[in-house]
Amino acid sequence: MDFFAAQENAKKKTRYLVVVYILVLMLLTLISCLLVLIAPPILMGGSMPTSIEDYILSPELRPVFLLVGGVIVGGALISSFIKSRHLSQGGGVIAASLGGVVISPSTSQLNERKVLNVVEEMAIASGMPVPEVYLLKQESDINAFAAGQTPADAVIGVTQGCIDKLTRDQLQGVVGHEFSHILNGDMKLNSRIIMLLHGIEFVGILGRILTSSQRRSRIYSSRRSKGSGAIIMVGLLLRLIGWVGVLFGKLVKAAVSRQREFLADASSVQFTRNPSAISGALKVIGYSGESSQIRHADASEVSHIFFAQSFTTRFSAWFATHPPIDVRIRTIEPRWNGDYIQPLTPPKDAKRFAEEYGQGLQGGVSTENTDWLSDPLEMLLIAGVALAHLNEDEQRQLSQLLEQTGDPLEAIALVYAIVSGDSANTELSRANKLDDETFKDILNEVNFKGLAERTYAHIDRLELLSLNNVLPLIELAMPALKQMSDKQYESFKTGLEHIMLLDGHKSVFEQSIYQLITHYLDLHFGLKTPVKVRFTKASQVKIELQLLFSVLTEYGHDVHLGDNHEKLIAYEQAMRYLGLSDVEKLKLDEQHQTMFEHVTETLAHCSEALKHQIVEAMAICVEFDDTVNEYEKELVLAIAATMDAPLPRLR
Repeated sequence: MDFFAAQENAKKKTRYLVVVYILVLMLLTLISCLLVLIAPPILMGGSMPTSIEDYILSPELRPVFLLVGGVIVGGALISSFIKSRHLSQGGGVIAASLGGVVISPSTSQLNERKVLNVVEEMAIASGMPVPEVYLLKQESDINAFAAGQTPADAVIGVTQGCIDKLTRDQLQGVVGHEFSHILNGDMKLNSRIIMLLHGIEFVGILGRILTSSQRRSRIYSSRRSKGSGAIIMVGLLLRLIGWVGVLFGKLVKAAVSRQREFLADASSVQFTRNPSAISGALKVIGYSGESSQIRHADASEVSHIFFAQSFTTRFSAWFATHPPIDVRIRTIEPRWNGDYIQPLTPPKDAKRFAEEYGQGLQGGVSTENTDWLSDPLEMLLIAGVALAHLNEDEQRQLSQLLEQTGDPLEAIALVYAIVSGDSANTELSRANKLDDETFKDILNEVNFKGLAERTYAHIDRLELLSLNNVLPLIELAMPALKQMSDKQYESFKTGLEHIMLLDGHKSVFEQSIYQLITHYLDLHFGLKTPVKVRFTKASQVKIELQLLFSVLTEYGHDVHLGDNHEKLIAYEQAMRYLGLSDVEKLKLDEQHQTMFEHVTETLAHCSEALKHQIVEAMAICVEFDDTVNEYEKELVLAIAATMDAPLPRLR
């Protein structure tokens, strides 16, 4: 199967379906307007107008036509806006509405630890901070979802049945599928579909208002008129139109969802590099007696966000939000023999439980104990992080370091220890800061008990390891950082800014890390709302792009390109890709470095298509010399994630 061709085909079909959806909305508005103007006179004994167009656009009725249309369109927009405000609070709102609870990063439950490990490795492989994971404990069938507006407020949700009945490989396929929805912009599309359906429902709501108001007036009044009867009939017709509109909306929603599921299945194979992972999960769902049904009352509204069909319907060919299980399997495995896979039945004994799940773990890790469930080194390797340069003792130190990222205090200390280095491209100066009294004062002012001790411990460990890849540590620490209180977060952020300025300036690397952390956490703590699209063309942000690529070529190519002419060529190739070949490379100074912190903040407001162009241009820039050093890789991944356009680590 050509997975890249499958992805592109699904995207094209989705675009056509969305256009049809918008046309339906317009048609419903027009029909409703015509009904309101034409039906009452006829129901009151009048005759059908000979020319509907002349009748509607007559001087007497033209204002009424516009008023009715305005009420319907305005009501639909207001209804959609109210829903959008609700959804803008992040994916956690949807997860909580379905009965989901956040899995603590420090959980000791075996199956919860398993799903957290898989989500962590998929996040690192995807080049984005680890999202929160919600568990739907009351749902015993196999299903999962991704929800949110952007990668910054995304969450992963899994049912209890999903983590109880799937092997680690199969669970990895499911989670990889959900990360595809995050990276391909499906979550935003899903949210828009929910909002559009609310808009369509307003026509039916208007009909209910008309019928109920007239019924009440007839209860309190003995007089009955043709006018009130006509209004009730119009109300009933509007309710019918609204019902038909919602029905058609669900048809289009289902069709859009089915195409995106094919895209996500293909992307899951791309992320996990293991077709049997997702096909295995689908085979378990298709096994006799198994199901993917969600029983929560609010599930129907968001049925299209799940991994598999969340409800049963007799008209599956039209209303099913997901393709049939066997079709999805054969798309991934054309030579599938038709056999399904029996789900796991977790025993109560912890050791046997770990041994059964361990059969699906990649790399042949021993299952003599349950340590593999939280083995961070295995997780990093699966995610594509190079660790070959570390000896056995260093790997053990790194493993201990990663295991502590689930604790909020340890996560804060780790971030401070990382940022205390000048950059990832120069010799670290953490050791010098151990004796810096100002550094000690900053840690004390942050006012977390034991923070100074833990920060110094992490500084020692990081210096011993001499890590080239520190970004995965930040990504893994993100769920624990979200457990801070609002007041603690403000204190944490202030301390982070002070540490960056210890040496008198903010390096490009420090700024990138700071922007990445605050971009995700500010949104979580309600200090900002999801970014809105303001720019659709590269020319609208050419100043920011000029600075971005000047920095990438200057600091990224220092190791390999000593010749300024080669740096200039790398810059020009990237800018030419964006259609900005006439924008000259900057001669960087201290002022430009200070300005750099605002670059990603601005570029986050670009359209999805433009963001992907910029990310691709960054790849072109750093790959110019056929060698991507770790500093270039970290910088590009951090910038891309802050723009809400994460770049897969293996790219």
